[in-house]
Amino acid sequence: MKITIEIPKLQDFKNINKLAKQVHQIHVQWRPDLFLDVKEVITQEEFEEMLKNKTIVVAKIQDEIVGYMMFSIKEKITHIIRYRKYLTIDAICVDENKRGNGIGTACLNYAKQIGKENGCTDLFLTVNEENKKAINLYENFGFQVKSIEFLMKI
Repeated sequence: MKITIEIPKLQDFKNINKLAKQVHQIHVQWRPDLFLDVKEVITQEEFEEMLKNKTIVVAKIQDEIVGYMMFSIKEKITHIIRYRKYLTIDAICVDENKRGNGIGTACLNYAKQIGKENGCTDLFLTVNEENKKAINLYENFGFQVKSIEFLMKI
């Protein structure tokens, strides 16, 4: 099964939002105190901006969109740390019926390639602690825990 990664087209908006809704629903279940159950996860305006900036890609098998990834590149320059340029994966999603077929790994490989092409020093992402399958994917890919966030509801 050949997986291709490419910039989506404007007409892919609904299919990408359908996938985004799958992942968003999981987050709503884990953290209903934080995430709202919305009809549309990505707005048309956000999507068009990502298309313009080429910061969203889709994973396809044949002509079917089976995943997507949103990312950004940021520089960190301060007088106390060495220069860093991060490719931050803002969202990565694989169709729930297609998981375990290398689609997530293909997206991560693409991110690594884009990062190298843009002179990035690091790949960065965050993951919900309950998302064990994603954590396993990231660790197998070579990611390491950078920090632990704490939250206290008040």
